[in-house]
Amino acid sequence: MSRFYRLRTKAVLYGLAVFLLFVMLSLFFRTLNINFYGGFSNNNDGIKAEYTLDMSKDKTFFSQKSQNLGDLTILMYHNVLKKDKKESVYCINENSLREDFEYLKKNGYKVIDFKTLLKSVENASLLPEKAVIITFDDGYLNNVKYALPLLKEYDYSALFSVVGSYTLLNSSNPLVGGDFVYLDWNEIAKISKDEHIEIGLHSYDFHELRPRLGVSQLKSESDEEYKKIFEEDTEKLLKALKKSGVKSGYEKIYTYPFGKYNKISESVLKEKGVQITLTCNEGINHIKAHDELYLLKRINRDATKNSLKEILAKYE
Repeated sequence: MSRFYRLRTKAVLYGLAVFLLFVMLSLFFRTLNINFYGGFSNNNDGIKAEYTLDMSKDKTFFSQKSQNLGDLTILMYHNVLKKDKKESVYCINENSLREDFEYLKKNGYKVIDFKTLLKSVENASLLPEKAVIITFDDGYLNNVKYALPLLKEYDYSALFSVVGSYTLLNSSNPLVGGDFVYLDWNEIAKISKDEHIEIGLHSYDFHELRPRLGVSQLKSESDEEYKKIFEEDTEKLLKALKKSGVKSGYEKIYTYPFGKYNKISESVLKEKGVQITLTCNEGINHIKAHDELYLLKRINRDATKNSLKEILAKYE
């Protein structure tokens, strides 16, 4: 029995020694600001960073995975009408748009473009304080008439997302007219060269309420059938923009019609090289380094509200 007790005593002492060694190592690593689950952590200036092992580089064992770069507000506009014209949920007039831009300027907002956003994420560089991106959906001619002059005046940039089939409803078409005509291919190509404008994809023929709402999948469609239809529509728009001489960059941004999307649409767009997708989900985006920029939120500029200040207040 004495031999049994000696063995048990040795086992207990051995276990205790291992436990104490583990505690000492844990305290040592903590002093080096290392943890076992996220690698090195850096809390300088209130910025949290996580790292993971990267054995693909000879001299760099750790690569930055996630770092908070700041918050991003994306504003969504549609029609821009002449001064003092009646406004609605999706129509704003020149006067109100000028007030919006003035509000952004006076309250410290920094308007950036998607090219700058991509670079920030790729290079892990911080976004400006109160970063904002401005978007105009559908490719209306009135955006060029009334919004573009204001963009130039304030030296702001904006994304114009265009619908392929809507180019037929241009100012040369005798069947349409008034405020709600669309840009044709030549006009899209021309404005794409302007430093204040980026062009984005908004589908070729999916900006319709029926038979599907936006790019929604029909119940009667198999996944394979839907994927093929969505691929063809996207490719048709890409080819039309390229053929028209539109400045490159449009192939990176897809704005979902009516904000509808699904797993298959996201998969197809990623395969085609799209790096940014925009929804109609409202909210502020929290941007991180080396993160994917898919399904970004936007805030609709409802002109029935009193002001942009009122709209943004709920997110501050």
